[in-house]
Amino acid sequence: MRLDPKYFNVFIGIIAIISVLAIFYSTIRYSQNQVLNFEENIADVRLDTLVFKSYSAPDSLRLTDFVNGPVIIHFWSTWSSKSKDVNEFLNRFKTENQNITVIAAVVRDDEDMVRNYINNQSFSFHFVEGTEFYQKLLVPGMPAQILIGRGNELFDTHIGDDTRMLEAQLTELLNSKER
Repeated sequence: MRLDPKYFNVFIGIIAIISVLAIFYSTIRYSQNQVLNFEENIADVRLDTLVFKSYSAPDSLRLTDFVNGPVIIHFWSTWSSKSKDVNEFLNRFKTENQNITVIAAVVRDDEDMVRNYINNQSFSFHFVEGTEFYQKLLVPGMPAQILIGRGNELFDTHIGDDTRMLEAQLTELLNSKER
């Protein structure tokens, strides 16, 4: 089959448009699948068995130490400016809501950089090593949060740096009956 030269540019244009649409659709579908996989993975985890290596204390930190109030597991890293912005937001939120616990689980970072960051901040977070848990859950982005209600029950998850959405989720967590 031969293509008439006067239709060649139109043909190439149509192929280009179809290719862009296919790439766009595949990218969105892939991102949605990652979020769904993360949500399935977190639903399969027994939160009451979680133990983290603590940067803030000499002992390990257990999630069961915080059964009386809501907890946020916040995945972050020193190399992520978005993570640092969410750290600032969570610090302000925690200042206004003292009964919430923030477990700041650092991911894929150098221990010296983490300790330096912690020492230069006045956040009242529990800083822990979170890389293994982050990878186990296949978290699709950073920063990311797991919101846990009273009794270590999963309440919700949040991925990204949209602090308005996170604030709404946290407010809902604090106002929930599960609290």
